[in-house]
Amino acid sequence: MSRYNLLDESWIEVVSDQGEQKDISLLDLFCHAEKYRCLAGEMETQNFAMLRFLLAIVQTVFSRFDSNGEPYPFLEIDDQMRQVEDVDEDDAEDYTDALEETWKQLWQAGHFPDIVCQYLERWRDHFYLFDDKYPFFQVTKPDLDLFLTKKSPTKMAGRNFNRLISESGNKTALFSPIADEGKKENKDYMTSAEMARWLLMLQGYIGLSDKVSLVGKNQKPSKGWLFDIGGLYLEGNNLYETILLNYLSDYQGGKHNIYMQAPCWEVSGKENIEKLIQGENINNLAQLYTNWSRAIYIHPGWDEKKAEIEIVKLPAIEHKENFLEPMTVWRFNETGDYKNHYMPKKHRPEQAMWRSFGLIAMRTSDIRHQRRPEILCHLDRIRQNIGSKEVTIHAVGMQDDGNATSWVPVDEITDTMRVNDFVISDTADMGWIVRIDDTVNMTKQIAAIYRGFLSDVAVIRNLDMKKAGKAFVDSGTEGLYQELNEPFRNWLACIQPEDSKDNKVAEWYGVLKKITEDQVQMVILQATTRDYIGIEDNGHMINIVTAYKKLRNRIIQKLG
Repeated sequence: MSRYNLLDESWIEVVSDQGEQKDISLLDLFCHAEKYRCLAGEMETQNFAMLRFLLAIVQTVFSRFDSNGEPYPFLEIDDQMRQVEDVDEDDAEDYTDALEETWKQLWQAGHFPDIVCQYLERWRDHFYLFDDKYPFFQVTKPDLDLFLTKKSPTKMAGRNFNRLISESGNKTALFSPIADEGKKENKDYMTSAEMARWLLMLQGYIGLSDKVSLVGKNQKPSKGWLFDIGGLYLEGNNLYETILLNYLSDYQGGKHNIYMQAPCWEVSGKENIEKLIQGENINNLAQLYTNWSRAIYIHPGWDEKKAEIEIVKLPAIEHKENFLEPMTVWRFNETGDYKNHYMPKKHRPEQAMWRSFGLIAMRTSDIRHQRRPEILCHLDRIRQNIGSKEVTIHAVGMQDDGNATSWVPVDEITDTMRVNDFVISDTADMGWIVRIDDTVNMTKQIAAIYRGFLSDVAVIRNLDMKKAGKAFVDSGTEGLYQELNEPFRNWLACIQPEDSKDNKVAEWYGVLKKITEDQVQMVILQATTRDYIGIEDNGHMINIVTAYKKLRNRIIQKLG
């Protein structure tokens, strides 16, 4: 029995251009994307998973058809609007040029052409949320039984994968936004629209707490690909612009363009599982964006009053230097199992996005062990077409519980950074990116000086530097960063390409000195008699006055 088709049902939460939050269908979204400001799901991590699903559709359609809905002459398209084979390498350059032209035409048009909805209609049977043949992002019961044989899948209740609750099977969520009183609004209650949204998020962020697995001996279980990356995406003035800004027509100089896009709905659930078990290499964005972390079965007669699904672990895809992923920060490992290799870098909950500015914005350099996220390389390529405008870079990630046996998702990590697109693309040796990165590094040095001052105060107070002293220093340092966060974001957002770099940097250093001095004065105002009397340390008397003078001298040496 087929029911709840995502092409027609209102399940995607958005904000309209009038500021109204509403639920729309998939067809509605692609017919009127320019009329919606942004996605507005329950969580930013859910919005990120949803965005990548939408991008998989766009990557697929416009890898085969141009902005007029005509197939590219380099391809053979079948009756299901699928590409029959990879692009011939002899046609790769011309094909890439055609893809770039399609992107330009789409940006100028300001709305999606009919070909997107035509494609979705052709695949309508594969977008039923509940179905016994092609359930969306799921497997059928016969397929699951075929792989499991003697095992039974893990049952997961709505309260376990609704991340607003995230209740485990062993512990009650005390501060759940939903009471569990046996009524309609119990913790396992979930509408079909909610199920569809949480299903996308579950495939991206799940952890390892479930037990049943189809992971081979030399494979690792998937926590969800999105769980392991420091997600980045670009936001435009409306949902259409956001999708276009993150749609990569020319990827890594055409390196991956020749490969066919293979979203999960174009093959059966059985084939999706087999690809992962066999360790098939993913070489296209649509397949990456729709990657499964679990084989999920939802009974077609699913009851929204008691949401429950059955899941089985699937193998993780390659993490080491998987540069196909365009929407993440990269970290070069100098030690450990992945020494001398790049890995996706997760965001840190206590660290604002601008503090990782270099990792995000600096151009790729093997010498500096720097890898610029491809989504920003894409911005470099298209900026001449979009004109000078402010672009918001979003950081999205998931914090885990720190338990290596379960890696339970516990909280999302989100941040934003607004910057002019010409500024973020100025990667010249003495361009804006280098100067801003130098400014961030200087800010960190001033924070380190302030941290040294706090350490001196802790020593004067005879605080245990492994416990109370460390907590005092850590809290104070983080307090300074919290005070710097909003001013730095505003300073960065106000930079225009024609501004004097020296003047803008000097402007920030003035703000930095004042905020740091204000934080120091707060500590001094709370000083006790002991702080002024001081102690003898290595033959020298130190008190809060000498500690302050040392800080002042070090800041003057750095900033003048």
